Amino acid sequence: MARAEYPLATLLVLFYKHRKFVEDTVAGALSQTYPNLEIIFSDDNSPDGTFDILKKAVEGYNGPHKVILNRNERNLGLVPHVNKLLFELSHGEYIFLNGGDDVSLPERVSIQMDYFLREPSVMAVTGSYITIDRDGNETGNGILEKDTFLCVDDKKYLKSDTFMTGGVALGFRKTVLEIFGRLADDCQTEDSVLRFRALLLGPALRSSKLLLKYRIHDSNISRDIRNFNTRKIASQYMADLAAVKDSISQELYKKLVKKIRHYSKIRLLQEKQADSPRLLRPLYELGHKCIRLLYLLRFI
Repeated sequence: MARAEYPLATLLVLFYKHRKFVEDTVAGALSQTYPNLEIIFSDDNSPDGTFDILKKAVEGYNGPHKVILNRNERNLGLVPHVNKLLFELSHGEYIFLNGGDDVSLPERVSIQMDYFLREPSVMAVTGSYITIDRDGNETGNGILEKDTFLCVDDKKYLKSDTFMTGGVALGFRKTVLEIFGRLADDCQTEDSVLRFRALLLGPALRSSKLLLKYRIHDSNISRDIRNFNTRKIASQYMADLAAVKDSISQELYKKLVKKIRHYSKIRLLQEKQADSPRLLRPLYELGHKCIRLLYLLRFI
């Protein structure tokens, strides 16, 4: 196909205090082989000089991709920053997310777009990955032996404690945004919410193909559960579920409500465990294991 015949895709690359990782992340984004790609590099007003390095890294680029460089006038925080990019700056029919410390492999968007174009019902695609440390050294991987599909009504999904579909390098159809609208600014996380929204509309796919180098380091927000407010995240899940209540069965709706409430109980216990004295932590660990077991038995 000629370039104009490929649907427009948007790769969103979000930075905040990522000065050490900017050059590798930008290089990975610009190396994408998909021919009709808009790349938005956006810094959330980092105080550490991230934007200066970012600006220098994209200066002089004359490759095939349309590049947009954005710096927020003030620090918005993760979800308001994501909302701005998704609903104000992006134009693609397909959206791909990239953290400012992660490195997309050159075929990443091409691989995910191939799945979308071959499987019209698929609403989201994630993939396998290599883990790297702060200095870029490989430390492990999350590689699947084969592609896996997941639907919101799968018994396996309903039993699980999580709203994640597995894998990293989230890509989804713009339909997800059009149906659900902006995320609540106080939700504090975008990744699991967007995956859940996609699942409510159709199947998600986790590819066995490598898409990303996923960086794990001490500054990762996700390393500390106390960085997230469980009640606000659960409230977002409930609002999104309510938005599609009339299009799913009453039985499935009730099971998903139960799943959200179960998620909340587990996460709240984990928060208390993280804040409790070391000697009491095993008690909280036992508590949420019991809750998981009871939840599992309900779906046998």
